[in-house]
Amino acid sequence: MRRIVTIATFLLCIATAAYGQGKIGLSAMGGMTLPVGDFGDVYDSGIGGKGMLFFQLSPGIEVTGTVGYLKWDADFEIFGVSVENTLTSIPLLAGLRYYFGGGAYAPYATVEGGFHFLKSEGIENGQVIYESDREDLFGYGAGAGLLFRAGDNLFIDLGVMFNSITDSEIDDYTSDFLSFMLGVRFGF
Repeated sequence: MRRIVTIATFLLCIATAAYGQGKIGLSAMGGMTLPVGDFGDVYDSGIGGKGMLFFQLSPGIEVTGTVGYLKWDADFEIFGVSVENTLTSIPLLAGLRYYFGGGAYAPYATVEGGFHFLKSEGIENGQVIYESDREDLFGYGAGAGLLFRAGDNLFIDLGVMFNSITDSEIDDYTSDFLSFMLGVRFGF
């Protein structure tokens, strides 16, 4: 809980400073995730969405705050019984975005880091048979995208990102995945 309060306070301070200069934007994105490596051996591709808040530090550089929802499914056979497993993540991330130009479209690179709040549940014959406690794990990501101008303060945002969620309790196991997102952005 202390982590959430610290991150929220940090984002609030940035928002207050940026709002005073009138350089703020909001975005809503949705798309699919593709697990890779060991994570991909267990889970199928997933779906997700995220909301982002942008604060322009200088022309071409923004600070981002992200909250989202991601979901993956897997099917297991345990002692001859088929069990569906669902893993959900609520990421709370902060990051930077750098634009390589402007105009009608602007390519960008982005990095993010923060926490993923994970929960897993198993379902057999439509009934939940187990539910894990919530895990708060560190995650980070790097990616690229393209921002298309669709109006005065309206943009279409298309991005791809490599993400990693670390779990130091399981011999530095990571859950790695690619996310492909499409959304709309308002502001600036």
